[in-house]
Amino acid sequence: MRNLASYAAILALIVVGAALSAPASAVDGKEVFLAQKCNTCHSVSTAAIEATTKSEKMKGPDLVGVVQAHDTAWVSDFIQKKIDKEGKKHAKEFKGTAEELAAIVAWLESQKK
Repeated sequence: MRNLASYAAILALIVVGAALSAPASAVDGKEVFLAQKCNTCHSVSTAAIEATTKSEKMKGPDLVGVVQAHDTAWVSDFIQKKIDKEGKKHAKEFKGTAEELAAIVAWLESQKK
């Protein structure tokens, strides 16, 4: 019996250790949005994020509903400066990874009016 209890305890430690060392399952779009400083120009009112710029010239639109107004491919392309909107490209080209870009766009898609 004592050996069985010891084995169970060791197995429990292995399982807990594996869970603690496992990588995060997904990139958080909100965290990437903030880390990339998108909130310098853009607000996301549904997430209580306000643009930090004081310049009205630099301030971009609130991004709530942007994916619904366009689509995920358009938003991804616009952020990467592949396309323009009304003759203007996005002010800054996204420099993150493809996974981070997908996370931001998915998160923005969840921000609905």
